[in-house]
Amino acid sequence: MSQIRWDELSEARQLARLGKSLSRAAQARLQWMLFYLFNGRNAARTCRHFGISRQTFYRWWPRFDRHDLRTLEGRSHRPR
Repeated sequence: MSQIRWDELSEARQLARLGKSLSRAAQARLQWMLFYLFNGRNAARTCRHFGISRQTFYRWWPRFDRHDLRTLEGRSHRPR
């Protein structure tokens, strides 16, 4: 297991605080991302911990932008 640096922990706290304005689904996705980042970037472990499929995790991982947490909100499936 990798060591957590204090500056990373501080950033995680800031992200969690900012995540309060997100929908419940987006807050859950933020938890997935934080768990993944602070547990050795192990996707299989993250998916087991949260009971989600790897396909679901890997669909959301590329969308995640720690500078804009709104990227974790769901998108419309309506055709354009």
